[in-house]
Amino acid sequence: MKLRNIMLALVVVSLFFTGCGTEKAASGRAAITEAKTMQTAQEKTDYLIAQANAFYKSKEYKETVELANYVLRYVDRNSPAAKAMLEKAQAAIKAQAQKAIEETKKRFSSSSK
Repeated sequence: MKLRNIMLALVVVSLFFTGCGTEKAASGRAAITEAKTMQTAQEKTDYLIAQANAFYKSKEYKETVELANYVLRYVDRNSPAAKAMLEKAQAAIKAQAQKAIEETKKRFSSSSK
């Protein structure tokens, strides 16, 4: 019981100092550079998809697309996670563009009255 509590305390302390997740890279290019230091294709894919997801959550869709495309071109061309991330980011970019078009139309229609 005592050993279990010590182990649990060590896990909690290590999570506190290292954080629970992967820290978002400064850019897609920086994430790719970091991934190149990893040994296996699976490690690279997992890391880059986690980075792409972090960029997606912060609405940095171009970085997300860059990372997903990199995985598909250079690491794992059949990665379902990279394909899904790419589709999600492209849909978000399309939605942003559509929203900008609608806002522009509203501005022009209200200014011509």
